[in-house]
Amino acid sequence: MIRTALAFIKNELDAYIVERENDPESYRPEDVVALQPITLHDGSLSPMDKHIMVVLVGVNETCLEGKRPYYIPTDDKQFYKLHPPVELDLFVLFAANEKDYPLALRDLSDVVSFFQSNPVFDAQKYPTLNEDAKKPDTMPWQTIERLSCSIYNTTFEQLNNLWAMHGGKFMPSIVYKISMLTVFETKSKEKVPSITELEFIEN
Repeated sequence: MIRTALAFIKNELDAYIVERENDPESYRPEDVVALQPITLHDGSLSPMDKHIMVVLVGVNETCLEGKRPYYIPTDDKQFYKLHPPVELDLFVLFAANEKDYPLALRDLSDVVSFFQSNPVFDAQKYPTLNEDAKKPDTMPWQTIERLSCSIYNTTFEQLNNLWAMHGGKFMPSIVYKISMLTVFETKSKEKVPSITELEFIEN
């Protein structure tokens, strides 16, 4: 589900910047945004040949009160009882990877403009939201229902720790919190009977 969400953001942002810049020589489709770590497993820097790097830097669960089981009907007029969906906050770094500093700042502005005009993505309005889910029918937990995006304000100390943790040198960047509502894990479903009658108790 996390891969599905970030792959969608990467593809949408890529297409947005290509159209916005309208510069086929410097901004070619599918060649603007990269979903990749800052450093590889061996500690070396990732190849940085795109304008924008998208990096997952943290994951939190959204803790909401009153989460309840979810029920879906079956063919035999009973119900499957499912656990409540997981709601996650993804903290995603968008770094402008460009030697020309003014151009890097322009690329970063494009990222801000993209999310300013698209703060929410849902499966009904964006049919490609789950395009990167490899087996949505047999593995529905790979899919998501909605993404809500907002800037996550970081202090200078947090930025310093973030870049040091990833072993990279600071680049113009911004962190977004992307709240993700997933669909249900269906393997752990439990069949329960339907309610056929109600009993009222008088005081």
